[in-house]
Amino acid sequence: MTNAGNLLCIDAGNTFVKWCLHACVNVRFEQPSAFFSHATAEFKPFSGSLSALQQHLAPGLNSTHAVKAVLLSNVLGPDFEQSVRSVCEAAGVPLHVLTVNRHAEIQSAYETPATLGKDRWAACMALMEVSQVKVNLLVSFGTATTLDVVVKNTHWQHLGGFIVPGVETMLRSLHLNTAELPKVQLDSTGTNSWPVSTQQAIGRGVGRIQKAMVDSVAAQLQSEHGSPPAIWLTGGFAPAMQVHLPQATLLEYAVFKGLVLDYRLAQKGATA
Repeated sequence: MTNAGNLLCIDAGNTFVKWCLHACVNVRFEQPSAFFSHATAEFKPFSGSLSALQQHLAPGLNSTHAVKAVLLSNVLGPDFEQSVRSVCEAAGVPLHVLTVNRHAEIQSAYETPATLGKDRWAACMALMEVSQVKVNLLVSFGTATTLDVVVKNTHWQHLGGFIVPGVETMLRSLHLNTAELPKVQLDSTGTNSWPVSTQQAIGRGVGRIQKAMVDSVAAQLQSEHGSPPAIWLTGGFAPAMQVHLPQATLLEYAVFKGLVLDYRLAQKGATA
């Protein structure tokens, strides 16, 4: 099978639908090219998202860039996937949909693997490609904050994880569900001084409670495994939260990286 052509990677998330081009199947994803991002609300209802996808996605498939395949990580449900598939079929480009537990190299302990968020799974696969340690805690700061435990024994294993309200979700909830609390930004100063305004109390408080969740899970992992885990941060608020978690490492573009690795392993298996 030829490796010529770009891969068009799609990360269909709760807040944004993002996609980019990756130039070569056998090269690890580092930086996106031809990056696009649109609010997920633009594609609702997902049962009628075909026209929006044709408007935004079809030009990339029909451009001068030769697209070998479209890779999809989708948390928006089957209607959105079907619309992407229809656009791909019209362009004559195959669609590769991320599936949990497809590869023996990494497996999830989820009771029902198909219910694990595909963005979480793609990020776990990306971690597998870069981590050099046995015990890992992967934290994604998106609409929800997710914490996933990934360890390596004979092969990589996703042991499970947690889902809690995300940074922006917390900030917005305080504003919308109270009479007078303002909408503020996350305070990333990392200062240990006491907040002396309502804005500081909220901005630092949300950051602190997010950090506390990470610290709690990291402490449990250290107790169980005898050494502290490597902590990896991804998602839109990851750079801001790294101020609160200086020991952590940024894992940028984790979903795209995981998508490319998933496709590469699938192609390897198909030709084995």
